[in-house]
Amino acid sequence: MAKLVFRFDPEMTWKSWSAIAIFACGFGGFLLGVGVSERPDVAEADIFTHAYYAVGLFVLGGMDLGTPTGGPLYGRLLLWFAYIVAPIWTASAVFETILHALRPPVWRLRSIKNKIVIIGGGELTLGFLNRITASGHARRVIVIVDEAQHPHLDQLRSYRSVRVFVVTGDQMHRLRRYPLHKASKFLLLSEKDEINFELASILLDQDPELGSKIVYHVSNLRFLRILADSKVVTQCTTFNQYELAATQLARGQLMKRFTSTAYRDTVVLAGFGSFGQSVLEQLERQASGQFKRVAIVDLDADQRALIADEQLVTERKYHRHTYEGDIDDPETWQRVFKEVVTGEEEPVFVLATGDDKTNLRCAIWLRQQFKNALIISRTLAPSVFAKRVCDQYDVVSVNTAELVEASIPHAWYR
Repeated sequence: MAKLVFRFDPEMTWKSWSAIAIFACGFGGFLLGVGVSERPDVAEADIFTHAYYAVGLFVLGGMDLGTPTGGPLYGRLLLWFAYIVAPIWTASAVFETILHALRPPVWRLRSIKNKIVIIGGGELTLGFLNRITASGHARRVIVIVDEAQHPHLDQLRSYRSVRVFVVTGDQMHRLRRYPLHKASKFLLLSEKDEINFELASILLDQDPELGSKIVYHVSNLRFLRILADSKVVTQCTTFNQYELAATQLARGQLMKRFTSTAYRDTVVLAGFGSFGQSVLEQLERQASGQFKRVAIVDLDADQRALIADEQLVTERKYHRHTYEGDIDDPETWQRVFKEVVTGEEEPVFVLATGDDKTNLRCAIWLRQQFKNALIISRTLAPSVFAKRVCDQYDVVSVNTAELVEASIPHAWYR
């Protein structure tokens, strides 16, 4: 449910009240019977005329009205004050507007010493902010968001004490002009790998010693692996959100299953994109020898299995089977059941396609076929509906966002 957020801006409040005070001084002077040398009839005019001339002071001051005359002394002092201050207030507002146009909002950062600077405004940023807020370090956070990529801007601004700045893509690259090296941490969480790599390179150019402060996300694991020996990778901390999520899932639900069964399990990965590939890689790392077969079900199963082979870091101690097909197609599952899921040992199913509804529907259908199987249905974002349905059918509901948030190391933001 969308949340309505009211934000208190001290700067805007001060400007508004100062303008009201200046107007009140001019308007009060006219009401008290003070006249002006060039418009002697103003003192006897109605309140609407007084209000009109009081507003006009912000544009021309008193140049078209002449000097205050008559009326009580304190009334003339009020009007003189409005004469002098109103045009100054207007000039300062115009000057600030021009300065704001010439200097992007990000340059309004007064000090980032010992601050945590986050670049990006997607789900990853929200996960990091949840962890940072829980640790009590929210006052130290500055979030810089690309103008073209801020789907969660209202949520970002709802975090108390977190300062959020929106900049254009061109301005993002001008960050080299700002002394960012004074920050305590840099979390480069943009959804575009090229931005994260570019900013990491800019920071390292400013100061090669900054590498220990830089943590950045790379969505393309193949690209990250091929650059594993480059300085921009070795000097910083890099991560992939699906790898983090898969690590958390493997350490939790999957390892518990493997240790609780007396036999070596069969694992069926339905959906073999970035997350599915990361799950298999973590199983190879953490549970080698504890499962005997893996069935990969995907529209591009063969090609993606070859991609996974590039990332193989240990000797394969299981048999792998690939099935190209839609997991909504009953024929695909008939082939899996006939060739892989044999005997009384019920398998582990990980439903990890990019379609949450497909994962959920398939999970419920599989539960009807296998009473004792471990069935895991993945959603991209937290879903109360999916959680409740999965609980009803004894299916484990996980989502990428919460898995990533739970696996973020404290050292990355402290």
